[in-house]
Amino acid sequence: MPRARPITVSTWTPAGAPGVQVLRVEDDTRLWTGHATAYGLTVTYAGAFDFWYRQRVWTHGPGPRLKLKEPGEVHRDERVHAPVTAQSITLAPALVEEAARQLGLAAAPHLTHAVSHGHGRTETTALALHQALARRTPDTLERDSLLAQTLEALLSEYAETRPRVSRATHRPAVSRARDFLRASYTRNVDLESLAASVGLNKFHLLRVFRAELGLPPHEYVTHLRVAHAKTLLTQGRSAGDVAAEVGLYDQSQLNRHFGRIVGMTPGQYARAMRRQ
Repeated sequence: MPRARPITVSTWTPAGAPGVQVLRVEDDTRLWTGHATAYGLTVTYAGAFDFWYRQRVWTHGPGPRLKLKEPGEVHRDERVHAPVTAQSITLAPALVEEAARQLGLAAAPHLTHAVSHGHGRTETTALALHQALARRTPDTLERDSLLAQTLEALLSEYAETRPRVSRATHRPAVSRARDFLRASYTRNVDLESLAASVGLNKFHLLRVFRAELGLPPHEYVTHLRVAHAKTLLTQGRSAGDVAAEVGLYDQSQLNRHFGRIVGMTPGQYARAMRRQ
């Protein structure tokens, strides 16, 4: 009989993100019971399990659907169908309540669902946030933007009282934010500083920036960095030096963004430019 793979559990708090904690389990077969003290979003990557919550039993397995929690409620695992690999993000009540306040909600949010629908903005943003936290991204703007987008999507799609979305465009503020990022894209800018520099709260800034320019601020910065990297690579600079000069943390981060945006590695791009 093959030996079972060892269960691994890891937890961490991202630097500079008070109120956020990440828990990851791999090949877990245990049954857990817990009283939630924070809001939570769990994604399952492998395996499946049944859990009791709000007077009924739910099944959660791989896919985009998220298991949702709110403070003060009990979750109790009932059955593990196959060893589970999953990751949970817990968000302190104060963090979610402050997001609700900035979005125009007065009370502590109550979530209407135990499991998300699987096809909305909450899944898109939360899964991207999970990926960024899993790779321990040092990019503050990326992490903060994904966290804010996830909070807004969660409250817009699953809070009992939904935020009212402002239709104001604030084009001058977007232009100032764009100029700020162009002047500082090699630095690790945080979202709060960017929003404060243009006089908007971070949720409104994210909304109008994307509506006006087609990308959220952290993606806009990434495109600026890759564009500058292309110029430096054509000058014969090494990929490691280029990564540092454009504000990325190492060559692997440059490779990942460059491949996604340009469609080839930095080395392939440099060789193609030399052939020309």
